[in-house]
Amino acid sequence: MSKSAFIILLVKELLSYAGPFLIWAIIKLFNSGRQRSLMETMEMLLFLFICYLVFSVVTAFISYYYKKYYIKNGNLIFIYGFLKKETVIPLQKIQSLRTRRGFMYRLLDMKGVSFDTLASKAAEVELILDYKDWDALIERIEQQEQMPEEDKQPTEENCVIREAKPVANKYTLKLSNLNLIKGAFCQNHFRGMIVLLGILFTFYDKVLSASDRILNLFIDYVNEHADYASLSVTVFVICIIVLYLVIMILWIVNVFMQYFNMEVQIDKAQLSFESGLFTRFSSRFSYDKVCTVYVKQNIIEKYLGCCTIMLKQAFNATQKDNESDVKIYGSNTSEHFLNWWLGKDYVSSQSIISAKSGKGVIGYTVRFDIPVSLIVCIVLYYYELYSWLVVPVVYMLISLVKGILAAYRSSITLKEDYLEINNGKLADVRNYIKYTNVEFVSLKQTPFTPFFHRVNLIISTNGTSFKVRSLKEAEARDVYELLINNSVEQEKGNGNLK
Repeated sequence: MSKSAFIILLVKELLSYAGPFLIWAIIKLFNSGRQRSLMETMEMLLFLFICYLVFSVVTAFISYYYKKYYIKNGNLIFIYGFLKKETVIPLQKIQSLRTRRGFMYRLLDMKGVSFDTLASKAAEVELILDYKDWDALIERIEQQEQMPEEDKQPTEENCVIREAKPVANKYTLKLSNLNLIKGAFCQNHFRGMIVLLGILFTFYDKVLSASDRILNLFIDYVNEHADYASLSVTVFVICIIVLYLVIMILWIVNVFMQYFNMEVQIDKAQLSFESGLFTRFSSRFSYDKVCTVYVKQNIIEKYLGCCTIMLKQAFNATQKDNESDVKIYGSNTSEHFLNWWLGKDYVSSQSIISAKSGKGVIGYTVRFDIPVSLIVCIVLYYYELYSWLVVPVVYMLISLVKGILAAYRSSITLKEDYLEINNGKLADVRNYIKYTNVEFVSLKQTPFTPFFHRVNLIISTNGTSFKVRSLKEAEARDVYELLINNSVEQEKGNGNLK
């Protein structure tokens, strides 16, 4: 790597060791058996700072000096560590490539690069490259992807640099920042309420942990001002609204900073995303890494003509989170990604069979909300807090509406080229999955199956899992068998099964 990479590594080491050295300095200052003069204190702090600086420089130099990479026989060979560990990754196996450009990266015209393969740990390889090396690396990866399959074998002939072929049907989408803000505002507002309730419960816990004297003073104050009790609900609602608006603004600012000026480059085999206000992030991943395309529209999004899109990626061998999933807020560009992933004829794909969930989904959705609301209502009625009864009653009604909508939207449809799973409560959610991505299918009975003949269908990919509840047993069995057969036929068609 170039010498500029050493500066970035040094900054990273300085930031990572700042906390421990600060704690060390505080301990040395206040945990001493004798009094120090101002000069002695300054000398001690200077000594600690020099130790901190030298230690950071040495560790950064070791990380820089022993971190090398080169490309040979279609493989990325990465050497790192004092013991010169070596990792070899075939270029055609690189499923995801992410970059990071913070302030220091931009200042030095560098990029932090991370690689993922389906069989390796997340971010197994991390390099800091200048633009010359970055362009050369991307060129070699694209050349490897465009080679015929027989030319990808590790032979000496592949070491020759070949002229890159132009990529057909490559185009760029630039997503509007206004749509980004609109999409962030349209997200599920109940998530903000969960955060708000968490803050309120934390505050309540702190009050309960206070001394009895403070609690008695608080109770006496409330009794003294009991005449204003009629305004308590109104004041409480106003405080809730104000706090919620603050949470929503912080959420929108967070989304805006992360996805500012997002650009998407689409070609036949790759998707490339770049976004960010202060730190520019990019993600480049292959066609095969996507396991599900998720498209959501809630009531506000439908009214404003936008949606939320998520490209859910297959997990690596040790990866168990969704940090690598790409989210697109606001812009209604689902057609572009579905055309890329399912093919331009996906709209005309004929339905084979479909099954719709029953009323059991309502019971499952409200299984906790209704009993809790009833208990709260009984407690409030017992203590004659009649004005507060509106809170659990409204919550109960909202929960019931959510259950009805969840039952109405829950269904599965098998089409000729893919399957579509619909779900969602306050939003209409459509999940598109290819048969080749299906890894596990199961039918599961419930305690109510002998009475209502309804079962749950479980479908999993290498990154997502879905449970379609309360399907008619006969329909679910037909879907199950067709799904298994279609998955096997698709695998055979791709040459993955013999």
